[in-house]
Amino acid sequence: MPAADISVAPATSAAPVASAASAAPAKTTTAPEPVKPKTSGIGDKVRGGDFEFTVKTVKCGISQVGSEFLNTKAQSTFCRVGVTVKNVTKRSHTFHADGSITAQDAGGREYEVDGEAGIYGNSDGQGFLDEINPGNSVTANVYFDVPKGTKLKTVTLDAGLFTFAEDAVVAL
Repeated sequence: MPAADISVAPATSAAPVASAASAAPAKTTTAPEPVKPKTSGIGDKVRGGDFEFTVKTVKCGISQVGSEFLNTKAQSTFCRVGVTVKNVTKRSHTFHADGSITAQDAGGREYEVDGEAGIYGNSDGQGFLDEINPGNSVTANVYFDVPKGTKLKTVTLDAGLFTFAEDAVVAL
């Protein structure tokens, strides 16, 4: 067989294929970096289910809340978190701080609201069990009984049992 019978494509016909391949983006097998959610802080408005929460203040080292005659004492010490809760829906909803808000320390320990301290620590009675109409808000003090020296790192605001919304977390 003569050498002329073996045909090879000229270099010019292969060039467009090569340039098209180099123009295509390279495929990777690694997953893209997840987008980190914005960290909310004191004073930021965050959505949790039917409510918009704003953590206003945090103060720890409180041994007792209430008046001279009607009060409760901490097992160790209270941390008071001042929060405003606004109904952002089109119908009224009940807000109950106990079960809706938790606090976490740097060690990952989670603290539940002290409901009794909430009753005595809110002279106007708000924050214990409030029916909030659409567009209205209440401001209340929420108390956590924590070991002395504990510094709260975050507060988690529960979106609610009957919602698909994610809980809101506020860094303190």
